Amino acid sequence: MNLLIFILTAGFWSGSFIAIQPLVQAMPPLFAGAVRVGVAVLFLTILLPCMRVPLSVPRAILARVWITGVVAFSIPFSLLFWGERSISPGLAGILNGTVPIWVFVLGLIFTPKAESVTPRKVIGLLAGILGVTAIFLPKLLAAGSDHSSLSTLLGAGAVALMACSYGTGVLLNRTLFLRHPHLSPFTNLYQQLIAGFVVLLAVAIAIEGFPHPETWQPLRTVIWAEAYLSIGSTSIAFMMFYRLIQKWGSVRAATVTYVIPAVTLLFDVAINSRAPSLSDLFGVLGVTFGVVILNFPARKAG
Repeated sequence: MNLLIFILTAGFWSGSFIAIQPLVQAMPPLFAGAVRVGVAVLFLTILLPCMRVPLSVPRAILARVWITGVVAFSIPFSLLFWGERSISPGLAGILNGTVPIWVFVLGLIFTPKAESVTPRKVIGLLAGILGVTAIFLPKLLAAGSDHSSLSTLLGAGAVALMACSYGTGVLLNRTLFLRHPHLSPFTNLYQQLIAGFVVLLAVAIAIEGFPHPETWQPLRTVIWAEAYLSIGSTSIAFMMFYRLIQKWGSVRAATVTYVIPAVTLLFDVAINSRAPSLSDLFGVLGVTFGVVILNFPARKAG
């Protein structure tokens, strides 16, 4: 069952990068991210009581849960939606694949007792860094020559920071589940989405203003893309992902991003007829190899 959940989560998230791009072309990016989270909250408000899942967490941990929600949803969604205005969904998917690398690096910094350093993990980390370098170096060299190259570099940088924020959120959730093993992952997700929505909507209105629906063009595309992102990629996929964190632990659960870069590239080619650049292909190979080596289970002695 956990393996099936793993596959479905990867599928939902791979398609999300394709669905985001028409949204950010039709409406302000931060507001689009806020709508994604807001619709997910409404969906779970109806679904969770039907599943007999409580909607509230103990007051003693509410602040911690909400802070985690800001890190896991408000910050990464704002960076992702803003960044995808100027980069391809395939590239966004590749950069999202660095989440397990961030989980490992940040875990070494903030929870060193929970992470071990081995030669195999060092090789995996270096491979991931080389993959990211292959992605960014050509864009960095071209950034000074024209405005579009600079926009691409900034967009890629924003999505890379998104992956870092996701990784931080994974670690914070790991701590929550370790300290509160009876906390329902679905209740935790629901409360974090509320926090993510409140903060993201406030930031969107402060920066972009409140857009009128008549300006959302094309409206039908906006509705379908938001429905997919809110119900599939946010509500259902994150419910499955939080279950994996609880059952497998944060590092193993984060390996769901193994397949996301490759699948997203395939979606981008099939749907948008957009072939990846050579540097992006080298990047996806480096990142995927690094993540696999970094998280490959160690062989037990005997």
